[in-house]
Amino acid sequence: MKLRLWPFTLCRRIPVCLSVLVLLVTACHGNNMQYPQSTKPVSGSESGVGQPLPKSPEVNNKAESTAMAPAGIFVSSGPTVSDRVLGQPHVAGNLIRVGWDQLQSAPASYDFSAIDTLIAQARQHNKKVTLSVLNGPRTPAWVYEQGAQPFSYEFKTRYSGRGNRQEAIPLPWDATYLSYWRKLIAELGKRYAGNPTVALVHITHSSKNGFEMQLPEERIAGRPETPESGPWHDAGYTQEKHIKAIQQVITYFADAFPSTPLDIEIHPVLDSVEPARQVYEFGKARYGKRFGLFSAWWSGKSQRWNQALYPLLESACEFSFCNIQMIGNQTRQPERLLNGSLLSAMQAAEKLGARYFEVWSADLANNALQGEIATFSSTLQQD
Repeated sequence: MKLRLWPFTLCRRIPVCLSVLVLLVTACHGNNMQYPQSTKPVSGSESGVGQPLPKSPEVNNKAESTAMAPAGIFVSSGPTVSDRVLGQPHVAGNLIRVGWDQLQSAPASYDFSAIDTLIAQARQHNKKVTLSVLNGPRTPAWVYEQGAQPFSYEFKTRYSGRGNRQEAIPLPWDATYLSYWRKLIAELGKRYAGNPTVALVHITHSSKNGFEMQLPEERIAGRPETPESGPWHDAGYTQEKHIKAIQQVITYFADAFPSTPLDIEIHPVLDSVEPARQVYEFGKARYGKRFGLFSAWWSGKSQRWNQALYPLLESACEFSFCNIQMIGNQTRQPERLLNGSLLSAMQAAEKLGARYFEVWSADLANNALQGEIATFSSTLQQD
């Protein structure tokens, strides 16, 4: 019902105008008035992730301020970071990247000392941290001993120390794996939710490297593996089942970290971007502006395999936030970046709206790049 307010000059008889306004207010009152639905995130057991995705309510679009989104240059390195790199004035924080197998040696045995040490180091330098726990090949062996079903594959990549090694990950929809993963995330939340040093949490799940979204795949007769052919088909894969499992994991993180910004990495899965799209719409609808997308493949180049991801990333940039990890470093791998340049690649992402960048420590330690990184970093801190 639309209400029009007439100009005061038309109300020549004030008592009449007052009577009309009273009638209009009365007409709007009562059971026909529609109120926004609650935006409280639903728990994993109540999430209904197997149901059609709801439209994002308007109230969610305004529920969280984008001011809470992390911004700046974060160090992307190994399990540790040097004080010299972290202490640079243009560095905002550090990416904590630890394996599940490092944190939980047995079902009821947790050891968060590695995370505590890195948070303490960041505090010493007055920096923030992003928290990520590697899943997938970093799943503890005891999870399989408890009954989780593994998917075995050969890890192939020229840029990883794990290249050409036999690995295994839990089937992403396996109930035993999901149950233990949920318990670990809950323990992380008890310890770190609300910690002012934790600026962001990366949502991770069972995937090829336990950090990004893609599954390990093989080429079948020279073509990309699909859900209709290949080892994943034989393992019982369906796109619906996989998407539902990732959506379920999102609820685990959202329940454990109810006020911390969250993001999830997007990649094609078995040559399809549909899982990435549905996962994004799910998180956006339920968690509003504290949920964003993460690209760990950013080079600044538009390539065949990543072109369909650009609209999703741009949508997240506009709606909430989008975060970037450089696919490689300029110091040793310039061919992986746009124009062979870290700055060019970051500027391309900034045009989409990105304000958070994980830059490899090799570039942050490179004195020849310090000036341009510092200048670029200063623009990210500006509103």
